[in-house]
Amino acid sequence: MKIFRKKVVLIWDFDGPVGLINSSLPYNFNYLNFENEIANLRNILKILDQFDVKCCFAITGFSAEEGLFPYSFPELVKEIHARGHEVASHSWRHEWIPLFEKKQVAKSLERSKIALEKAIENRQEIVGFVPPHNRPMTWLRRGAFSLGDRRMFPFSRTGDNEYLIELLKIQGYKWVRVSYHNTFQKLGFAKSNVTGRIFDYKGILLLENHHTGFGEKVTRHILETNFPTYTLSAHPLMFSFENKKENKKNLLYTLEYLHNSNQDIEFVRPIDLLGED
Repeated sequence: MKIFRKKVVLIWDFDGPVGLINSSLPYNFNYLNFENEIANLRNILKILDQFDVKCCFAITGFSAEEGLFPYSFPELVKEIHARGHEVASHSWRHEWIPLFEKKQVAKSLERSKIALEKAIENRQEIVGFVPPHNRPMTWLRRGAFSLGDRRMFPFSRTGDNEYLIELLKIQGYKWVRVSYHNTFQKLGFAKSNVTGRIFDYKGILLLENHHTGFGEKVTRHILETNFPTYTLSAHPLMFSFENKKENKKNLLYTLEYLHNSNQDIEFVRPIDLLGED
């Protein structure tokens, strides 16, 4: 059996106030969530420093615009990058992509890229994209369908991963996180890697993501399997919720067990994987 250096990619979906408002339950508004998300983010950064872990923060472009704290915070975006983490786009205002037309999605990709690059003083090109709500999940060529995308292809081409990938390439993006299960997987006839694969598709790097959060299950998966890459995702807001897999206790559990194992495990940023075979 070939032994790999296991590479773990951790991506945080940093929604910001505009993302929280445009979430799936927008009328559960709570101003304290704005402050809690940012407070959690600062605690996360300290823990990542403690374990010398570099990861990626996918941030809404609106959060990087000039404005009033806590509604926008370009200085915090700059600090995240200064600590060695990758900054990626989480759209401009957390749009539910399948509901929008091509021009709107293209503008969101463009505007978020410009705002984020300006906030970090163009010290890193924004080449990664994490779709809000993990949408679209539909991918017709892979036999994946999601009723949650709300509009049926071909009436909304942006509801299909295939077309989103085309738009990303046009806008200069080089990697995207995708979440989807084909019909066989949904029906239980085929299993998927818990943390997904990472592979090149038509010139863009695809990071499959089927798991959110940390804890014993995903930690055992990393330690007991022999895949070259593992993709994890989480939301800073959930860091302080005791009943969420993304909370502080579970993050520390995963980081401590991986750090103390005798295996060759490295946390990497998506941008570090570009150009690898």
